[in-house]
Amino acid sequence: MSQDWSVKKERSNPATLKLICWIALHTSRFFARFFLYPITFYFYLTSAQVRTASEHYLKRINGLTGNSWQVAKHIFYFSATILDRVYFLTDQFHRFDIKIHGIEHIETQQASGQGCILLGAHLGSFDLLRSLAIQNKMPFKILMYQDHNAMITQVFNSLNPELENSVINLANENAMLEMNECLNVGIMVGMLGDRYVKNDKRITCQLLGDDVEFPAGPLTLATITKAPVFFFCGVYCGKNKYEIYIEKIADGQKLARGERENYVKDTTQKYVSRIEYYLKKYPYNWFNFYDFWQDESNKNTY
Repeated sequence: MSQDWSVKKERSNPATLKLICWIALHTSRFFARFFLYPITFYFYLTSAQVRTASEHYLKRINGLTGNSWQVAKHIFYFSATILDRVYFLTDQFHRFDIKIHGIEHIETQQASGQGCILLGAHLGSFDLLRSLAIQNKMPFKILMYQDHNAMITQVFNSLNPELENSVINLANENAMLEMNECLNVGIMVGMLGDRYVKNDKRITCQLLGDDVEFPAGPLTLATITKAPVFFFCGVYCGKNKYEIYIEKIADGQKLARGERENYVKDTTQKYVSRIEYYLKKYPYNWFNFYDFWQDESNKNTY
């Protein structure tokens, strides 16, 4: 899997993002959504990488062909979740019809006093869950590289300063220690597990008919911290509708060193299988717009 996502430059600029935020906050969502059409058209015309990645991905979904209309719809869904991010970060949940499936898993886990790992993907809106956690006073931290897309992060954090306090920065040498401390006092730690960086250890998994490499790190952390793992996603269903899904995929348990490798491999595949399930159900919510399956890389080898 080509991981050029980590070195891609941000295509937006602070002035444009601030304008979008201003429009969203000072007009209606109905009016603000009209701007999604020229934005979609712009990215469709100017980014061959986005178009190609979307086309290759959509062809993997039964019933879809990856034609121009479907690619444009895919980009539109991504743009819609970015706009809605403004409303989530400013606690305007009344604008949306949000259904949560599996919240009882989190409530039971919180009652135990032990934290857990919430493992998501670039599938739908991560900020939906994060914002709901903050709004409902649920103890929550997110493990991420804070400097990636720093400009976008800075603009959105300005909408809700509490968000910056909810981040454990992976670039910090004490990140793992901070994460473990959080789990020990009952705090949930969220992270995305579908992208790796250059030197990460990887697990080969099956996703939509082909082998794809995923980082071993998230599930390795689970073996070290003995924390249970929950899969989650917050998918966009069109108009103002979102659905959040939370599923337990692994219990927290103490493992012998010789058992850890199989645990990480099997649980990573279980996580990937849940991604596949929801991609088939909500195909326009996949927001990895790069050569994820190496379709272009393999073509260039012939």
